[in-house]
Amino acid sequence: MPNAARTLDKRVAILPLLAKIKSESVRASLSHIEHHRELNFWDFGVRATPQLSVNDSVKIICGTTCYSGRLIHKINDPTGELGDQLGWARQFKAPWRNISVLSIDSASPISEADIKAISSSSRQTAPNFYSPAALTRKPEALIEGSVVELTLSTYERDPAARSACLNHYGTRCQVCGLDFGETYGELGQGFIHVHHITPLSHVRESHVVDPTKDLVPVCPNCHAMLHIRDGEPLSVESLRDILAAGSNNLSKSKPLGSA
Repeated sequence: MPNAARTLDKRVAILPLLAKIKSESVRASLSHIEHHRELNFWDFGVRATPQLSVNDSVKIICGTTCYSGRLIHKINDPTGELGDQLGWARQFKAPWRNISVLSIDSASPISEADIKAISSSSRQTAPNFYSPAALTRKPEALIEGSVVELTLSTYERDPAARSACLNHYGTRCQVCGLDFGETYGELGQGFIHVHHITPLSHVRESHVVDPTKDLVPVCPNCHAMLHIRDGEPLSVESLRDILAAGSNNLSKSKPLGSA
């Protein structure tokens, strides 16, 4: 889960935070809880937050840690200013809008078996993002344009690690050699994906990243191919070999219209 260490492992002082906020509505919300002095913050998402009430007991599982506490207050912030001030990394450039104010009382290790037991006895409030059933559409109902709300777990990425990776490798795809600046000119200058050789979803906790060993720049097409199989991603070297073999087969094939 993103941002956990920032506001669950340590409490945030309310008065200094209040002094930085410009939004009147958010300032008003924070003023209701300033007597608590220090609290924790979390975003449960647009589906779960409305189902929570003040004084509800909550448990948040992040990696192998389970945080237990109580809901103190809920803050709606359409601009995401509060999340920015809390130092939360925006996911897909989207602001954190539904912020819950908590009093975390304890943090303890939790095993995979414990997580399964909790899941089996809990009521699911939203489908998993990658659940095939949640995304199935009947063939006859191919209607586009309606708003579909999805929930997902994402993993916090350090922009400094990305920058260090690109400083080392440059912005050329390390699989196919594509440079977007060369191909698209100014429009594509500096554009590239950065691939985690070991996916963050496999690590599931904070760890030190080596930008030259753990990260590699790849174009979106190659990035998709690296992750096309379930489970472990392909290695950059394996995909490079597959691409080379495909290019050789293409060069040997007959041109369209040939006898």
